[in-house]
Amino acid sequence: MLRIVISGWLIIMAIAGCTATTTVRADNPEELPQSTTVQPTPVPPNHINLMGMEFEDIPIPNELNLDEDQSILINTKAFVGGAVTYTAPVTVESLIRFFNHEMPKKGWEFIASSYARKNVILAFSKANRNCLIYINIPGDWANNTRVQVWLGKTSGTHK
Repeated sequence: MLRIVISGWLIIMAIAGCTATTTVRADNPEELPQSTTVQPTPVPPNHINLMGMEFEDIPIPNELNLDEDQSILINTKAFVGGAVTYTAPVTVESLIRFFNHEMPKKGWEFIASSYARKNVILAFSKANRNCLIYINIPGDWANNTRVQVWLGKTSGTHK
C-alpha cells in the first residue's frame, strides 16, 4: 500500500515538474500596442491560503520556512491533495521526533517509515487520508534540511 501511495505521489510530482509558464515582455515599452491593458499580477499564495483546509491538521515546526515555489495543491474531481515544501537548518532527528510526537495528537496514526542515508519518509493515516512526510538533507554547506508534506485522500472519499 505504501509503495502504491509513494509511486502515485512521484508520478504527480513528475507531472507537476514538467509544467512551465513563459512570459514574454517587450524590451521597449513603445512596442506594446496602445490597446493593451496591464493585468494585475496575481498575489502569490501565502501560508494560509496555500495550505487550505486539507493541511490544517498537520503540525509544522515553527523553525520551518514555507517554500511556495516548491509547493503544489491539486484539486480535481477524482483527487484532492498536494505537497507543501519547507526548508530550515534543523536536524533530521529533531524532525522525526517532532512528527512522531505531534502527529498522533492531531489524530494521525503512524503507519510506516523508511530511512536511507539522506532521506527519511514517515507515513501517517487518518480518516480516509494519507500523509507522507519526506525529509531530505541535500548535502550542501548551508545544512538546509528540506521537508515535504504530501497529503491525499484515499479513493472514494473526495467531496
